[in-house]
Amino acid sequence: GEKSQFESFVKAYGLEPVASSPFLSELRSARQMGFAELIVPPQSTLSGKSIREIAFRKNFAVEPVMLITGQHEERGDFSDIPLSSGNILIVYGPWPRIVELGDRKKFIRITPDDSIDLEKRRPMTSVLCFLGAIGLVIAGMPLALSLISGALGMVIFKVISIDEAYRAVDWRTVFLLAGLIPLGIAMNNTGAAAWIAGGLVNLLQGSHPIWIFVIIAALTTVFSLFMSNVAATVLLVPLALIVGNTAAVNPRALAILVAVCAANSFLLPTHQVNALLISPGGYHNHDYLRAGSMMTVIFLIIAVTMIYFFY
Repeated sequence: GEKSQFESFVKAYGLEPVASSPFLSELRSARQMGFAELIVPPQSTLSGKSIREIAFRKNFAVEPVMLITGQHEERGDFSDIPLSSGNILIVYGPWPRIVELGDRKKFIRITPDDSIDLEKRRPMTSVLCFLGAIGLVIAGMPLALSLISGALGMVIFKVISIDEAYRAVDWRTVFLLAGLIPLGIAMNNTGAAAWIAGGLVNLLQGSHPIWIFVIIAALTTVFSLFMSNVAATVLLVPLALIVGNTAAVNPRALAILVAVCAANSFLLPTHQVNALLISPGGYHNHDYLRAGSMMTVIFLIIAVTMIYFFY
């Protein structure tokens, strides 16, 4: 605080300032202590509770410095202001406590951990492992095997520990994709996807070309949510070509529409990129439905309109 206030505090309570202290030196060490920015994620266990209700200082051993709510910055005493999703809390304290606090259930820590000693982390070794993994991909090895070799190299050469590697894995995403991949394979191998697509294609006979474009785009979007976009493209492009030749519509346009709409994966966290955001953001399926439904509609309108009028 201010020097004058500090002197008044010392005088009022009969205290004696200590010139040097091991504890004070530790507090001043950037390796031990630091400032961090924390965000209250959706569905946080602390949402709706105030700093006082949480007993923040007692339970987490860090000092809240500032609370940012929308366009307002709260400094000083904001202990009775309830936290809500999207609020930003600036705290100061020991790095181990801050790291523990940003566990994605209470807060998301967006400030890097300054306590990490980069020399011990061997950044050059990390870069070499990464380049080695890319080199294996270029040499023709399978992508998954190449990247897992790079990750294994980082553990072997002690860039990270095996415990850190396990903690970095989002197991919810692993099990989500592990369940999704056989579902897509089953739909493809059993003929269920082809049967559904064929039935819809038969309904399109004699329809206006714009409706053919809309149905093909929507069908591709739905299939890409439950099976890989590659599988959806491989399955639907031949059907789209048949429909185009039968309905006197440019088949190349329908094939391109399938290829474009196979990337329309905003509606559910079934795409790998979407799935990787679930845990860090604290999201759920309804969050994707709410945010992705309009994006999906806009994507379909633009793709159908552009390809229809271009061809």
